[in-house]
Amino acid sequence: MISSPTLALERRLFLFAPSGLVAALALAALVLAAAVAGKGAVTRTIAAQDAFQTEGTAALDEWRTALAEIERTGEAPSPYAARPMSILLPAVLPPAPLGDFAAAGSNLHPTTTTISGWANPADLFAEYEFENPTPASLGGLDITFLVVALMPLIMIAVSFDVLAGDRARGRARLVAAQAGHVRMAVWERLIIRNAALWAAFAIAALLAAVVAPPGAAMGPRLLAFGAWLAVALVYGLFWFGLIALAGALLKAAEAVAASLFAAWAVFVFAVPAIGGALAEGLYPPPSRLAFLSEMREGEVAAIRETAKLTAGFLADHPEMTVSDDAVPGYYRSTFLANREAGRRTTPVLDAFNASRADRTRLVGALQYLSPPMIADRALTAIAGGDVTRAMMFQDQARDALQDLHARIGPAVVAKQRISLADYDAIKQFAFQDRTLGQALIGTAGPLGFLSALVAGLLWLARQRMRAPLERLL
Repeated sequence: MISSPTLALERRLFLFAPSGLVAALALAALVLAAAVAGKGAVTRTIAAQDAFQTEGTAALDEWRTALAEIERTGEAPSPYAARPMSILLPAVLPPAPLGDFAAAGSNLHPTTTTISGWANPADLFAEYEFENPTPASLGGLDITFLVVALMPLIMIAVSFDVLAGDRARGRARLVAAQAGHVRMAVWERLIIRNAALWAAFAIAALLAAVVAPPGAAMGPRLLAFGAWLAVALVYGLFWFGLIALAGALLKAAEAVAASLFAAWAVFVFAVPAIGGALAEGLYPPPSRLAFLSEMREGEVAAIRETAKLTAGFLADHPEMTVSDDAVPGYYRSTFLANREAGRRTTPVLDAFNASRADRTRLVGALQYLSPPMIADRALTAIAGGDVTRAMMFQDQARDALQDLHARIGPAVVAKQRISLADYDAIKQFAFQDRTLGQALIGTAGPLGFLSALVAGLLWLARQRMRAPLERLL
């Protein structure tokens, strides 16, 4: 329970003072800017995906209509009409229900691709890799970045001199003379200031969650927001405990501010940068040049040995030996080249995945050195902007490509069409997203550690506040 004298003091010094009003306005402006930027990024992604899917679906409908007409009449207008290689399935990674809360790095990974016989697993996502990752990663401000990187600075700015400032102004001695101690007044003032900040932030973030991007399901979105806000509050408690401990240990306000800013710089920037460099150095990805060389060699070998590969393929499918000689041979040769390139580059793709998994494990261990890393990984996972979800999309797209190749391969090599029933049996791509619980499972350990760290910091600060009065003053 906050005492009336402390509440009256904070009303005069912070809540209705210029410093408090400026902090509240700055925070509101930042949340507004982050919400607008995140929703803008998601809205642009949705618009691009809708156009991509509309175009792809229209082409598939036209292709199916042509195949149905050929089956009905028994005649084809041209050898190229309704061929299996012309099946182009659009695949998209839709934004997560809370995707606008972690949309700044959304351009780093592809969200669309086309699944067809013209593609192989190695080059299914090759086009986006030519983009410069530096500007792609600078997608703008989002609310997760605001919480992880900027919210601690605002907390430090409004709280660092609560005890040190009272010492310098003699207010601490006056409070001690009247009450016999200062610790309760310090705790109450810290709670009032930081609770006011987080209340303002929570209200603004809730408004951002309620005003959803187009097509977002409100139920899953609000559920994810609840989990996201809970993690953000635990992270805020870490900085609250650190601020309280620094204020209790150091007497000069300048020393408190410098130490807290140094901790912020180390935790937010230094540890993640060093960890990323260390992971890249210990587990470098395979040579991209070697990967491309294997793919090109596989394609050339397949084209050179088309007759041999065709005979082997048809030996497994003896029912597909009747062919239409009017069909261009490049359908068959391209399909076989992609099949051979996929076989040859599978070990290289596996090496890329293994290298990424090793780096992820190392960074996952290093996050225990940086609470902002723990918070960022957890908040991003809940919002659906993490690398794991992007990799899920790529894996599912490659599985869909493999399934399509298995369904159309015999007909392509035999220079035949597939039946309308076989085409209708081909599944349209639909991304299978993880549940919120599955996203939280991987963050349970780090969040448990962060909660324990918060408890430890608050206990140390409480013990320091209970020191003899002369040590605090």
